[in-house]
Amino acid sequence: MFRASLHFQDGGTVTIDVAPGQTVVEAALEADAPLRSDCMSGDCGSCIARCSAGTLALDPMTTPIVSEDERDEGIYPTCLTRLTSDARFELPYPLASAPDAPGRHRAALVRIDRLAKNVSRLVMRLDDPEGFRFQPGQYLRLRPPGLRVARPFSIASAPGDLPELELLIRHLPGGQVSGWLESEAAAAGAPLTLQGPLGGFALDDRASRAVFVAGGTGLAPMLSIIRAHAGRLPMLLCFGCTRPEELFLHDELEQIAADMPDLEVWIALMEGASGNVRAGTAVALLADDPVADTSYHLCGPPAMVEAAREVLRARGVPSALIRAERFAVGI
Repeated sequence: MFRASLHFQDGGTVTIDVAPGQTVVEAALEADAPLRSDCMSGDCGSCIARCSAGTLALDPMTTPIVSEDERDEGIYPTCLTRLTSDARFELPYPLASAPDAPGRHRAALVRIDRLAKNVSRLVMRLDDPEGFRFQPGQYLRLRPPGLRVARPFSIASAPGDLPELELLIRHLPGGQVSGWLESEAAAAGAPLTLQGPLGGFALDDRASRAVFVAGGTGLAPMLSIIRAHAGRLPMLLCFGCTRPEELFLHDELEQIAADMPDLEVWIALMEGASGNVRAGTAVALLADDPVADTSYHLCGPPAMVEAAREVLRARGVPSALIRAERFAVGI
């Protein structure tokens, strides 16, 4: 266990324990410590701090938001930073303006639906839905019973679906949450604890049209946004998976599009495409989409998100109209 001391502009100091392999932001959330962070993927820049002492290991997801010169000066996104010794961080804001820790809530498992070879849908019912108000696109940290760690998952349901919340969870070999999902303990009524809501990924409605590019379970926040903003503006969902046995919610997406005249859904598979499913990736689908007066929302594996950014920039889309949230493979 390492110690991180957080030093704020107004002289305030908070010290937290950081477990090996844990990011500074994850440790701050565990400790209910006040630390700014919105995206948990290094894209928004809200968690950037300067490390003035100690040694660090930077997550390979690191984005160009922090340049090599800045890293040489000790400036890092703390949501991607892990400690290899005790460390000291200088925060560029006063403790008095730091956010309150997100609330902790209890829920009961309603059901788990196996949607594909490697994806399940978890539905839970909040004990106190009045205390949990979220914006479409946000995420929460889930801790099933018996697990020592909480994991972040985007909310796939809309605020209007409360008191129920829906998550899309990818099954990972050796994953703690994956193992719990497949155990007898994951039965209806099982108690769950969660922390949130968290994050600032949301609909950008400054343009007259919105496009969503999702890879795998990156579909979750897009579903929440689409469901909540039905009829508000024309929308296009570009959704991609690798192979047929990993494709999920195909029929449900088609039904949502049928019920929403302003929504188009394009689906792609890298292998085994057939019927109305196109060959290729979610990013490749952008080649058929006009860019005029459109905002873009990206969520999926880091490589997919960066590829989509490059395509959009090459087509002249302003960075201000591109919102992104990437997820790392965790356990």
